[in-house]
Amino acid sequence: MKRLLWPLIVALTAVPLKAEECEFDRWYAGAGAVMTLPEGGSSMRRLGGGAVRAGYYFAEFWAVETEAAALENFAGLSADVLWHWWGYERFDPFFTFGAKGWIGHDRGQVGPKAGIGSFYHLTDTWSIRFDADLTLGVDGGCETLYTLCAGIQRSF
Repeated sequence: MKRLLWPLIVALTAVPLKAEECEFDRWYAGAGAVMTLPEGGSSMRRLGGGAVRAGYYFAEFWAVETEAAALENFAGLSADVLWHWWGYERFDPFFTFGAKGWIGHDRGQVGPKAGIGSFYHLTDTWSIRFDADLTLGVDGGCETLYTLCAGIQRSF
């Protein structure tokens, strides 16, 4: 009887240990204020507006996310990979890599994107987020477009 119970005891104790290794929330969503800063000499101008984000952590330090921004006669869409490279209990910096497209009234900007930012975790589910990125102009009237964003985020 002891021979039969031993594998069962090992299996039942291993399941909670495995679950504790993955103590991070997978889905998140947030909203914030956005400001675009086009490179000098461009037909684009500085604009402010709002953005929403949604993402999924596929590993503890890696996430994929999408962003949709709305500005005055101007909209932006992006798809990114987010990498948390170092962090304390509350302060959590990250890098982003991806692609962004800005589409507006007779102007636009599409290209690869890179950025840096940080979270300040207020609780386990709520965070304040600040980030800045640049989009290199592959298609559009502006060579480089900088974006600043500040907002709040919730993990599920």
